[in-house]
Amino acid sequence: MSDSKYPTSHVRNVQLNVDPSERPKEPPTCPPPYEKRSTESEHSEECCVDLENVTVKFRISETQVVAQVYPNNMTIAEVKQDISRKFEVDPELIILKQKQQLLCDALAINSCQTDQFGIHEFEMGLRIVGDSSSSIGSLPKLDLNVYYDKFRLPDFITVHIPGENTEDGQPKNVVVEIENKAIIKPFLCGYRDKISGKEYLDAFTQTGPYFDKWKYRRYRTRDTQTWDKKEKTLNTAHEQASQCFLDGINMRYLSSATDFVIVPGKYQTYAQKERAERKLEKILLIQRNWRRWILWKYIHIRAKEYRRLVHNREEEEQRYKECVEQRVERQQLIKQFPRTKDDFDLLYAEVGRWKRAELQRITRLYEGPARISEVNILLDKEIQLLNGVERQRRLVYNAMEDFRKEQLLKKLGKPIEWIGYKDCKIHLDLLRTQRVRFLTEVFKDLNKPLAKDKRLELIRSVMELLAEETCFPSFPELFDLFEREKNLLLYTKSSDTEILRKRQNILFFDLIKFQKKEPEKRTPSRMCMVCKKVKPYAQFAIRTRQSHVDTCKHCYYLKLVATENTVYQSILRCIQRDERKRKCATSFAFVLQPDDVRHIIDKIWHGHSILSKCEDISELRLPRWLKSDEWSPWNCVCLTEKETRDHYKIVDLEKVYDPKLILEVGNRHMLARSSFHTLAAVATEFQETGQWWKVGMNKQRTSDLNAV
Repeated sequence: MSDSKYPTSHVRNVQLNVDPSERPKEPPTCPPPYEKRSTESEHSEECCVDLENVTVKFRISETQVVAQVYPNNMTIAEVKQDISRKFEVDPELIILKQKQQLLCDALAINSCQTDQFGIHEFEMGLRIVGDSSSSIGSLPKLDLNVYYDKFRLPDFITVHIPGENTEDGQPKNVVVEIENKAIIKPFLCGYRDKISGKEYLDAFTQTGPYFDKWKYRRYRTRDTQTWDKKEKTLNTAHEQASQCFLDGINMRYLSSATDFVIVPGKYQTYAQKERAERKLEKILLIQRNWRRWILWKYIHIRAKEYRRLVHNREEEEQRYKECVEQRVERQQLIKQFPRTKDDFDLLYAEVGRWKRAELQRITRLYEGPARISEVNILLDKEIQLLNGVERQRRLVYNAMEDFRKEQLLKKLGKPIEWIGYKDCKIHLDLLRTQRVRFLTEVFKDLNKPLAKDKRLELIRSVMELLAEETCFPSFPELFDLFEREKNLLLYTKSSDTEILRKRQNILFFDLIKFQKKEPEKRTPSRMCMVCKKVKPYAQFAIRTRQSHVDTCKHCYYLKLVATENTVYQSILRCIQRDERKRKCATSFAFVLQPDDVRHIIDKIWHGHSILSKCEDISELRLPRWLKSDEWSPWNCVCLTEKETRDHYKIVDLEKVYDPKLILEVGNRHMLARSSFHTLAAVATEFQETGQWWKVGMNKQRTSDLNAV
């Protein structure tokens, strides 16, 4: 189909038939250039060919295509003659090709190759004649504007219908003509530009003529909106009340209060009146649809917000569930492989919980001598469990002691490093670091199990080495120990030197750490009131509820029952994390210790939530009671994690909580204020000494008194 610049709005199917009697004489044909004719075709030249119209496409370029309909027996020369007349060029200049092969003028159209739809497609061009360099503007060309301006012919396309879709079962080729049904638009007014010659029309003339629908409604009446003027003589010449006689005695009084004046307005047709009356209906319709759209938009926005909140809630519940599962798995792993002091305290607390449950069971089921025997059996089991836990604790302690020694020796023997010019790392290996690495290798050889001869040789080399370390304070004792072990190995057949070797390792490790330097300043220390030992301040327990530092950590923890310290540490971390999110770095939460949190939960809130009475310590939290005030022991409440999230969403506590509950919380706050009366003084000390920011921002939960 050709690229027509005129709009097309109607398509019709045309079956073009040509009378055989009117068929023009067939010109002599030449064999096609793209295939060889068979011998059978040479003997069948006299056979008749069905005459029909076919569609021929002329491709001028990749984007310009022109289609025409010709009889299938027309020759290429006749086609050139017809197409040259439409493009206004000489037919001798036109070149027709098919598959890059030039077509002979005597060749018929039906001898050329067709596509699957029976359409002949030719490539059309112009032959260059003479010198192409002269007067380029006067050269002929194939211009589509000339083609469409002077020959506005309908376009044709050939539609191939397969035999399976026809009634007689024979395939058919139907030529479809596309007619031009452009609207003839009226010219009302406009103007022409004198310089450019362009003509400009009014915008409303670009559509069809106006259709007056009121013209055909044929109304022949007027409504009572107009008044006819009538002249009538009245008794009174102006507006006033009047009286008239009914008879000789009675009189009637006529008032002018109900009189009215009718003033005729502007004439209005029935159509205008109907439009004015329907104006309010249209306004109401627009307002109703506008309100409907606003409501629809509001509902969709709120539904989207609701889905977002539900999704966030589900994600939060999923995260909470995963955190609980991870906490349970971590506790199970800690119980199986304890490593730290808190892990063993957890095991001791588990044993104590098991003992209390067994005592309740025995008290409920047994009496008299049977109860005494069950209690004795329970005591034996408890002793066995505690011994096993203590045995494991000693093994872990010894292993960790060896690990700490190994790490200390690595750190002492590591060269000094710093970053120098152009970010270059500089290593400085001093004599003392080389000495530490050398003695560390000797220390590792002393701990290895060796044969008697190799052990004697190692002892001799170590004694020669010790001769250079006479400045070591314990040098005589260490040298004497190696001398005694050498004599035992030389003069006895069997001897137990394990105790000697343990003492040798201790003194040799001290020798590695020994360095010739000025004596350190004496650190502040004091005596523990329980064990009567003088210890530095770093070994004393610091609590916000104490008034004097008088008990060391070892003695203080001996007084306490073994509990799950990690749970209270996690509660304290939650409090500090919430305070950091609220940009409150001066809160009392950064001064408290895990033992203070344990006192708040166990002694003040009795180990359960004030709302749900939940006693699972791992679920408990200490959020703010009043969100606007800083956290403190007298501004917190014991709730579970889910209750904490709901508590922070409350705006007015008095509208949600019962007055009895609010009164109970106030009493607990008074008890907490009396228990932590020294907390304000401790906080003031931290602020004045500059340790407050260090504790709050560096996530430290213990105070370092060595820096004081």
